[in-house]
Amino acid sequence: MRYLLGDYTTEGGPGLVVAGPDGLGAAAPVVNPSWVHVGPEAVYTLTETEPGFAAAWRLGEDFALDRAGQGQSTGGNNPCHATVDPSGRWLLVANYGNGDGGGASVAVLPIGEDGTLGEAADVVKLAGSGPDADRQAGPHAHQVVCHMGRVLAVDLGSDRVHAFDLGEDGKLTLAGTTQLEPGFGPRHLAFLGDRAVIVGELANAVAIGAFDEHAATFSFGAPIPLPGGEVADYAALPDIGVEEDAAQPLPAAVVPDPERGLVYITVRGTDQVAVIDPAERQLVRSVPVGGAWPRDAVLTADGTLLVACQHSGAVVRVDPSGAAEPVTEWSVPGVTCVAPLT
Repeated sequence: MRYLLGDYTTEGGPGLVVAGPDGLGAAAPVVNPSWVHVGPEAVYTLTETEPGFAAAWRLGEDFALDRAGQGQSTGGNNPCHATVDPSGRWLLVANYGNGDGGGASVAVLPIGEDGTLGEAADVVKLAGSGPDADRQAGPHAHQVVCHMGRVLAVDLGSDRVHAFDLGEDGKLTLAGTTQLEPGFGPRHLAFLGDRAVIVGELANAVAIGAFDEHAATFSFGAPIPLPGGEVADYAALPDIGVEEDAAQPLPAAVVPDPERGLVYITVRGTDQVAVIDPAERQLVRSVPVGGAWPRDAVLTADGTLLVACQHSGAVVRVDPSGAAEPVTEWSVPGVTCVAPLT
């Protein structure tokens, strides 16, 4: 099995790179490809800058990466998440925005038959704020998900999840909005069966609920706290501009495991994977990841997780049962994303 790794080139990362049993391939020259999505016809990267850009890539012989068409503006700042809609016609992008929420939006980029990208068909600017003055001065789109025919946009800045209808022309129409608890700071959302699981980056908590496809809104239960405890010793890490006083538990990725009926959540700062049982609405366990600042994670066929540990520059294999010690698979400075090639 091979994977595409995204990273921050501003933290020494190589760009877009293929990783496999034989190590790392040659990197494709792209700035800050912090999110990578594998679509039906091409691979898509986001350049997390102000303004932001998206690009399409093709895998050639020996897994060489070649640019497909021209890169396109995402219509906002610091794009951090993207997915291809079920029709395969549109790349949906979450633009996080800048410090005060400027440039926070959801963009729709058309995908040609050959997988190349066109100029944005729509860019919906978000609005709103939250009680955290440092992180919620304005909206911050952090993820976009397709579910039950709707496009769901998770907004950390306003503590909301917006549901849109996507038209044949690529235009988004608001269908419903769910307001979460003030200061929850929703980051990522995933589904396990008919249960929705959303993580609050600012609250260090997870909420479990359901999505009403007719009302286009969620009903979530009371948040479940995630592990706190010891945070990383930033002074002992490589100097990549991390503030030593910024340490606090900050959950990131939400990875469902349908076979075991569990959900795994990476928690930065404490550098753990929290294991949640959505049916019982409880924390099962928390295991160390063996690296610093775990971001994205992907579930493998043997039930282990490959976790991108940004600040230690490593992709680590983690056994969420806690039975085995973490093992570093690849060393990639500033790594943030692990995308399986199917």
